[in-house]
Amino acid sequence: MNTQPKLLTVFLATALTAAWAFAAEDGPIKKAMQTVHKAPKTEKKLSEKIIEGTATDEEKQTALALYKAMADAKAPKGDDAAFKAKVAKLISATEELVAKKPDAIAHYKEAVNCKACHSEHKPN
Repeated sequence: MNTQPKLLTVFLATALTAAWAFAAEDGPIKKAMQTVHKAPKTEKKLSEKIIEGTATDEEKQTALALYKAMADAKAPKGDDAAFKAKVAKLISATEELVAKKPDAIAHYKEAVNCKACHSEHKPN
């Protein structure tokens, strides 16, 4: 019995899975998390600066652009529609910040609930 076709199928499936995982790691979600929600120990996270009201207009625009890029990403884990709804809420709240609307910071604070998103959508 020739096992080469089976080995080739297994190899291709593994390679495609690895490529997808690598792309997800370097995709728009990771970029947004790295830029907005993480910072070196000596600096404040951009998300913290936004909540404190000390983020510049340019920083808010950066966050908004990164969140909008996430809208086209597939949920890394869990229900894609739930993920998209959370991202849409985050985008809406950040648009309010950019427009300097009242209660925008409160809406952003609610939308940026890391645990709510990570518990459902962050891969292990």
